Amino acid sequence: MVLFWGVIKIKFISNPKSLISGLQTETILNLGNHGFADSFFPKEDFNMAEDSVPLVCQLDKETGLVQLLNFTEPKERYSNVDYSYTSSNSRTSRAHWKEFAQSLNNRLHSKGSNVLEIGSNDGFLLGLLKSHGFKTLGVDASKFTSKLASERGITTLEGIFGESEDLTIEIMHFSNSFDIIIANNVLNHSNNPLKFVESVKKLMSSDGIFVFEVPYWLDTINSLHFDQIYHEHVTYFTAKSARALLRMAGLVVVDIQIVNYHGGSLRITASHLGFRESKLMEHMIEIENREGLFTVQRYEKYFQDICEKRDKFMKQVLVAKESGKTLFGIGAAAKANTLLTFYNLNNTYLDFILDASIFKQGKITPVTKIPIYEDSHISNMVNLYGIILAWNISEEVKRNILSYNAGVEFMTL
Repeated sequence: MVLFWGVIKIKFISNPKSLISGLQTETILNLGNHGFADSFFPKEDFNMAEDSVPLVCQLDKETGLVQLLNFTEPKERYSNVDYSYTSSNSRTSRAHWKEFAQSLNNRLHSKGSNVLEIGSNDGFLLGLLKSHGFKTLGVDASKFTSKLASERGITTLEGIFGESEDLTIEIMHFSNSFDIIIANNVLNHSNNPLKFVESVKKLMSSDGIFVFEVPYWLDTINSLHFDQIYHEHVTYFTAKSARALLRMAGLVVVDIQIVNYHGGSLRITASHLGFRESKLMEHMIEIENREGLFTVQRYEKYFQDICEKRDKFMKQVLVAKESGKTLFGIGAAAKANTLLTFYNLNNTYLDFILDASIFKQGKITPVTKIPIYEDSHISNMVNLYGIILAWNISEEVKRNILSYNAGVEFMTL
């Protein structure tokens, strides 16, 4: 049995108005109290790092949609501290966005097309598209990352897309319509995904496309990677729930792919009604039904499995600590904070976490309060046991760590 702790100071409300009808909604997972996974705190804000909210998922059987029970305020998630995720932070992510940009360029062959990216972060992807000759505009909820994008030469508006008409009107000052609207790993962050997609539709040209990526819920469940569940991720998508959402907004899925990013993501392209739906949709939904994704029983087994995995791992941690090893984490990813908190793997077990991002170094993790250092911190240390928390780029981070200290041993999650 895991012990959950945390002082609930973050404002939240039970899901009052979601995409789903609520008529067949059931709770499927309760992971306890968690802080905002992508909020890393300066050491002097030690007490703020304690704030947490129950992390509970609910399923709507009719649409197949999975959403959090407790919604938090977007401004608290992205503005109370500097939002620290940058889309160009790793070699893996840069390669992924280069492929994404090239695929759009190959597909459209339309220089001068208007592109709007929602959740444009530090502007890395828009910079690539701009170099291909596209006209670009970014929108991001974080003042910090909007500034990074502007410094990169990417025109960027700060605001939470889909929350008010004011931002949509401001966007339309730049262009009345867009040929391509991108929202990678951001639609799942919206408190109101239906309003989000309706706003996208309003900004799309008559033959425009909406392209977005989201972590694939089927891969999350089958791989036991529960750490992709956190408060910033409000909604969890399958082919079935994506189709339901897009249809409600008056859009149709014209292409759907599974890409190897974040451990498995859906890349979905949608157009206005009247275009032909992708032939893959029915096949993917059939697989999701066969996997039991829309039954409560599937999640009872899932929770049992992740608890068993946690208990087995924590026994290894205790043995390593008793043998005098210095335990540390590798990769201060958002997903790591869900795992650390659920495992109760706090600063009494891990001495520090290494991360290459200068925006995380010198800070502490939410709830578990583990200090974060640059990779060179271990250069002259011995008896080290590293836990790779950023498992989706494990080979990349392992090579990097060994370049600083060849004596590091690794513990597998």
